[in-house]
Amino acid sequence: MHEFRIDDDAIAHVYLDDGKANVLNDASCAALRDGIDAAGEASARALVIHGKAKTFSAGIDLTMVREPDPVKRSATLSNVAHTMLAVWTAPIPTIAAVTGHAIAGGAILAMACDRRIGVKGEFKLGINETRLKMVFPTWAIVIAKAGLRPSAWNQVILEGNLYSPEDAVKFGILDEAVEIEDHAQTVSALAAELAQIPTGAYSGNKDLLRGAEARRASALVAQEMGAGFASDQIGT
Repeated sequence: MHEFRIDDDAIAHVYLDDGKANVLNDASCAALRDGIDAAGEASARALVIHGKAKTFSAGIDLTMVREPDPVKRSATLSNVAHTMLAVWTAPIPTIAAVTGHAIAGGAILAMACDRRIGVKGEFKLGINETRLKMVFPTWAIVIAKAGLRPSAWNQVILEGNLYSPEDAVKFGILDEAVEIEDHAQTVSALAAELAQIPTGAYSGNKDLLRGAEARRASALVAQEMGAGFASDQIGT
């Protein structure tokens, strides 16, 4: 079950746990959007998005990609797109507590956060849409390019490989990968550090940094995530 809480230090937390692979669908998007709104209402100074043990997120719910009703499919996929952009432009510092695998849309969600702390282990991270015969929508490319090191764009985006946590750090999918027993404390310390930044200036500068690109990508969502998105590509 997805949960939200805010601690005594004004740090907000969204915990994603669907009991399975933490896919991105209407339920997880509602948890993320509600978490951003609740953080704002509580005047939180930072927001941490947590995955479940061994899995941050496996990406967009493929049952919705294969949904035969084009209206339902488009609505959910558009919701995912706008939610990822909402995370990317959230007005306070955001941290992805990447607790394991982060694949496809799951890696995009991680990179939509301002800072990403992963765990070492036998986990895979990356955006493998090319391998799935899919063309990225603009919103995903915008977020990925902002998170990745420019020298890694071709390798990570075009080749569609999945990487170990250590290589994910090298390419910019993660900022850091730590031992599992150190993960919670590392995330907590970073959240406390980011919470000291003046929120008004942070919000204004984030909008200058990302706002125009986010609005451009948002305007294309209906067109790019429409009835035909990937419906004849996945599994072919």
